Amino acid sequence: MILTTTFVCFCLASAFNYFRTRRQRSLIKNLKGPFTWPLMGAMHKLLFLTPKNFFQRSTEYLTKYGTLSRCWVFHRLFIPLADLELSRQLLENDTHLETGYELMKDWLAGGVLMCQSEQWQKRHGLISGLFNKGNLERLMDLSRHQAEQLLQKLAEQADQKVFDIWNTVSPIVLDLMVMTTCGAKPSEEYSKNLKDLSELYRKRFLSLQSANRFNYWLSSPFMRKRQNRLIKRLNEEHKNLMASHQSQKQLKVGDGLDMFQFRPMPLKNHESLLEILLENKDPQLTGEEICGEINTCNYLGYLLCSSALCFCLVTIARNPSVQQKCLEELNLAQIKDQGWDLEKLPYLEAVLQENLRLYPPQVIVGRQLKKDFPYTHSIVGDAELPFGSEIYINLYELQRNEERYPKANHFEAERFLDTPLELLSYSLGPRCCPARKFSMQLLKTLLAPILAKFELLPYGDEVRLDLQLVLGSSNGFQLALKPR
Repeated sequence: MILTTTFVCFCLASAFNYFRTRRQRSLIKNLKGPFTWPLMGAMHKLLFLTPKNFFQRSTEYLTKYGTLSRCWVFHRLFIPLADLELSRQLLENDTHLETGYELMKDWLAGGVLMCQSEQWQKRHGLISGLFNKGNLERLMDLSRHQAEQLLQKLAEQADQKVFDIWNTVSPIVLDLMVMTTCGAKPSEEYSKNLKDLSELYRKRFLSLQSANRFNYWLSSPFMRKRQNRLIKRLNEEHKNLMASHQSQKQLKVGDGLDMFQFRPMPLKNHESLLEILLENKDPQLTGEEICGEINTCNYLGYLLCSSALCFCLVTIARNPSVQQKCLEELNLAQIKDQGWDLEKLPYLEAVLQENLRLYPPQVIVGRQLKKDFPYTHSIVGDAELPFGSEIYINLYELQRNEERYPKANHFEAERFLDTPLELLSYSLGPRCCPARKFSMQLLKTLLAPILAKFELLPYGDEVRLDLQLVLGSSNGFQLALKPR
């Protein structure tokens, strides 16, 4: 009796799900995809997907079903995409701007990554104001100061012994991001809370137990409480900063600001993101949204810039000719006692761009369709992607396409010197990264003195790619340093 009832319920649920998605199915008949079981769909494709095997499984999937396909999981329609033709149409469209990043909603809600499409343009403009010419120069002064701190830390490791450079680079980048967004230097406890929360979300990614919000709520009550506690602590400090700014009209950390988590910082002559947001006259911008914006920029800047810099360092260490060319360019572009003219480092910038092509820190760019998306395509023809589709653009595979990039799996920085190519690591269109110029100058500012002071040695194991929100390495970023 129980088996019969279960079978009947399963059949009814499957029939309901089929008729519920009938219209969507009719619009994607031109797309290939894995076999769809009744009700569950292609759940078997996700069951054994992990951060460590993601890239192998992704390559196998694309080889079998193509760069534009469909995958059903229960009632949800996923569109795995590694096709430049359709990706460009989607990213440059000013209607479909919903990112669909539900995993981090508790932490980043209200921020630029997750705000509604109608708010995006104004929020993008506010963040872009942080990087106007005058303030960008002052931020570069701060970056140079942090580069000096990084050199001091690396000098302690320059004994030709293998070490994981992530552990040295990431704390410096984290401090720099918080100083840029909050105008204050974080204490060890604030930094630890931010690191712990970032790691917690990285572990949730691609986890059957905790990636889904409902499963996470049911199966991980202690982790969920810890997550909420960390979010609350960070937001309390942001609100304290906001209250201090509003009472003083201008945030000056060194002039009497007594806070538990923030300390006086050197070179506070730049305008922080917090100041820009608070001085904005928009009454609809709430304190919670400001906290979401600060959290978003801290998280993205910390993890993405740390990942990009670490991959670049280990790549240069394993390409001696590239390292030598960078050193020669740095010697020519150096200004006495003033570092380098960043505009006169085209080869170093090409090295960074090629590294971002091969190892994009943000591997997946998501879009969730709020209405049908008509498209044209040279292979599958003209059609529409239906409302409700969840599209995931795989930048790692897309930027290693042999048709677009000859010798796509080889490191060739010259490809960005001869004919500058389109790079999707910063995305395209209206929802592209507003900090593109700043992040590139920041990476050059941190990378240049390292190459000038140390020889990067290709010791240790090769990176083993894994995906935990951002591109990482399961065995760290191993190399050794030798003073020049």
